[in-house]
Amino acid sequence: MSELSNAIFDLIVAGTFRPGEKLNEIELAERFGVSRTPVREALKTLASSGVITIERNKGARVVDHSPDSVEAMYAARSVMEPYAAKLASETMSDEDIAELRRLAEDMYAKVSDDPNLAEIAALNNAFHSAIVSKCPNTRVAEMTMSMLKPLVASRTFRVYTEAQLMRSALHHLEIVDAMAHRDPEWVEAIMRAHIRSGYHSAIAGPS
Repeated sequence: MSELSNAIFDLIVAGTFRPGEKLNEIELAERFGVSRTPVREALKTLASSGVITIERNKGARVVDHSPDSVEAMYAARSVMEPYAAKLASETMSDEDIAELRRLAEDMYAKVSDDPNLAEIAALNNAFHSAIVSKCPNTRVAEMTMSMLKPLVASRTFRVYTEAQLMRSALHHLEIVDAMAHRDPEWVEAIMRAHIRSGYHSAIAGPS
């Protein structure tokens, strides 16, 4: 996605715009100091990735997925992302793993102190995106990201309990440990457990 698309996506992840909320082109243009044309293009990009919808004469809105849709996406993600993580772990450098550990430790620190859900959501997105971006199979990476972005955007940590937030943060640390041990099977197993745990947290209440 473009830099502007990513910036708008970050606002959605942080909860600035909630599921079902309208995205005003003029307000976004003023926020980022650009004209409406690049905003319009950025919104089209987000629509193509399933994060928002654009309807004629109604404008753009953040997608508000039904429970059945969320379940279907998590089912698909449970298959694809663990595989993508397994492949990524086989090619990651020590520097890549060190960066993942920094993201995981930063998220753990945020959860342990005074949780800022916007910051936690941003770190979570950065962590998962960093792993998928290192998957050497570009088709698998693209398919995984196409499922990851709508879920990250529509189901943030607002519905998580403190225990669920901590479990998610600990999963991230374990995923990094598995990668540091160069154990792709462990990476795949903990990533699948992490996603299934996330699914049950996401459906516990309204986002």
